[in-house]
Amino acid sequence: MASRNKETADLEERVSYIQSNTAKDDNGYVEAKSPKGLEEGALAEGGAINLFSREAIALFIQYGAIGIIYNLIPAL
Repeated sequence: MASRNKETADLEERVSYIQSNTAKDDNGYVEAKSPKGLEEGALAEGGAINLFSREAIALFIQYGAIGIIYNLIPAL
């Protein structure tokens, strides 16, 4: 359907849209946006920790303490 408006189109918006669709990626964002070479999707090297290790138990206790504190504060 043709427009019956005799006014010119806003070229600034159109050039911006056309520029974004046709411009080459000079900044290298495509290569930098997602890391490559991850170890099977892991964020850090190494395997899974033992759930009964000292570090894991300390983390569970910390999460539990924060949960208790956050649930008790509204009750005060």
